[in-house]
Amino acid sequence: MRYASFAEIEPIRVALVDLRRLFQRKELTALWGAAKLDYGDLRLLDAVTVALARRGSATVGDAARLLGIDASRASRQVARAVARGLLERRASQRDGRAVVLAVTPRGARLQARGSALTRRRIDHAIRGWPAAERRRFGTLFARFVAMMVA
Repeated sequence: MRYASFAEIEPIRVALVDLRRLFQRKELTALWGAAKLDYGDLRLLDAVTVALARRGSATVGDAARLLGIDASRASRQVARAVARGLLERRASQRDGRAVVLAVTPRGARLQARGSALTRRRIDHAIRGWPAAERRRFGTLFARFVAMMVA
């Protein structure tokens, strides 16, 4: 198997840089704010949901790893989410000494609103694409991300 060339890889790298900048832009934060959504809360809820799907449980450490932050910062974010009723801490069924996280119904509703907003943004970006290209992009992009995080 041959390695990809610079010309094949560089446009992907540039697109990833642009995507990272998109998530750092003040306009995006303003969009979330206008919808009365906190992007930090949504990222945390998504991290807990991903950990639950992958491992069957979610801990503060799992959230920290998935968010790319240190454990103490994740712990503060979790404490804030628990205080706001978005997450709850529970004793692990496998290890009574361990504490696992669960998304509350309120957190799930917030997460659903955030997901709907994200789907609308994606729809706006690909609206003019033929259906076959949208499906192909979805398949290839999911495969690409899976390989990047593996």
